[in-house]
Amino acid sequence: MIFNQLRSIKAIYSIATCIALLLQTSVAFVIHSKSIRSSNACISTTSGISHLTASTPSSSSGLRMAVEEDTLDQLTNHEEEGSRLAVSIAGWLDEEWMPQEVHVKMGESAKRSFVSARESGENTIAPIMMKVAGDLEDNWAEYDADAFVNAWDIGNYVADYLMDRVGNEGCGCSAKIYKDEAQSTFE
Repeated sequence: MIFNQLRSIKAIYSIATCIALLLQTSVAFVIHSKSIRSSNACISTTSGISHLTASTPSSSSGLRMAVEEDTLDQLTNHEEEGSRLAVSIAGWLDEEWMPQEVHVKMGESAKRSFVSARESGENTIAPIMMKVAGDLEDNWAEYDADAFVNAWDIGNYVADYLMDRVGNEGCGCSAKIYKDEAQSTFE
C-alpha cells in the first residue's frame, strides 16, 4: 500500500516537472493543504497542487518544488497543549497495551520537549516530533524495562496528534489519536 502511495506521489512530481519545463513562465509547483496567495503570482489550485507563474517573464527564477509544512499557529497555550499531549500519549499507550506508570512518564517527557520546542520558537510539526523522539531516546534507560514501544513510535504519534489538533489529516502512523472527549478522525 505504501509503495503504491509513493509511486503516485512520484508520478505527480514527474507530471508537475514536465509541465513546468514546457511552460516558460513557471516559477513553482507547490503541493499544499492550504491556499497560497502572492501579489507577484497568478495561482490556480487543483487537487492540492498550485502552479505559480511569474507576473513578468523576467522575474522567473526557474522551477522550484516544495511541500508546505503545517504550522501550529492556532495552538498558543504551550503548557496546556503539552498537558493534553501527555494525557493523549499515556491514554493511547494504556489503551494499546495495558495501563503502566511508564506511559505517564513518557507522556510527561513529551510534554517537556513540546513546551521547550514551542517556547524556543518552533512552529512546525517535524522539528517538534524530532525533539520529542530525541529527548526520549537520550533518556531511554528510564523507560526501556517497561515500554512496549520505542521513542520513535511516540515521535510518530506526536506528529499525528499535532496534525489532528490543527485539523489536518496525518500520515496515519498511529492507529488512532487518543482523546478523552471524542474519537479521532484517524481510525
